[in-house]
Amino acid sequence: MTIAGFALFDYFAVFIRTAGCIMLLPGFSMRQLPVRIRLYFAIGASISIFALIGNTFSLKANPNIAEITALVFTELTIAAALVFSVRFFFLALSFLGEIIMSFMGMNPMPGTPIGDDQATTTLSSLFNITAVVLFFSTGLMMEFFGALIESFAIFPPGEVILGGDIVERLTENLSAFFMIVLRLGAPIVIYAIVMNLIAGMVNKLTPQIPVYFVTTPFLICGGLVILVWMADDMLMLFNVELQKLIDNLL
Repeated sequence: MTIAGFALFDYFAVFIRTAGCIMLLPGFSMRQLPVRIRLYFAIGASISIFALIGNTFSLKANPNIAEITALVFTELTIAAALVFSVRFFFLALSFLGEIIMSFMGMNPMPGTPIGDDQATTTLSSLFNITAVVLFFSTGLMMEFFGALIESFAIFPPGEVILGGDIVERLTENLSAFFMIVLRLGAPIVIYAIVMNLIAGMVNKLTPQIPVYFVTTPFLICGGLVILVWMADDMLMLFNVELQKLIDNLL
């Protein structure tokens, strides 16, 4: 293999990992973004990353089909390990929106799916699009690509990775993610539980009055007031936790 061909194969490894990250990264993976735009961005980003990392790794010359297939599988696995934590954190935020809508008695209200075709609530869509805007506007996207560049030094292309450690860390992150979003939505959840508890007690005392029908407007209005009061803080705290996650990806 010539020097140009050898460098091209090294770039191919960088492109596979970079494209795998862009394919799953929130914002870039949205179905509203054309595939051709994502492809062009992946090519440009992989060229920049390949120029930055220099000669930090060197792959075997004249690889066969089996080695190329193993390289593609390994690079996609590493890309998934980097992005899945961020992706699941955004999914946990969608879960928070569904919890809040359910506790407020507004769960049947459908929303416009952002990022995929899965049915979602209005609040989940609002949370998702706001979190994506914060992800780009606060520079967390660039921090993620910085972690991606560092990953080539920690996990050089062509080397065998330990899948058990990746799965264990991802499992720990999943538990932490849902605890974080539950803490963010705790005021509305507590308010809804207290209101339903009071309604249940009053209903036991006066069974002739349909208390649940009377308390539903108060439950919705009170939840909306708390949501308007705290939504900006909830999303900013989410963005802070997302920054901590990206800083500790590797």
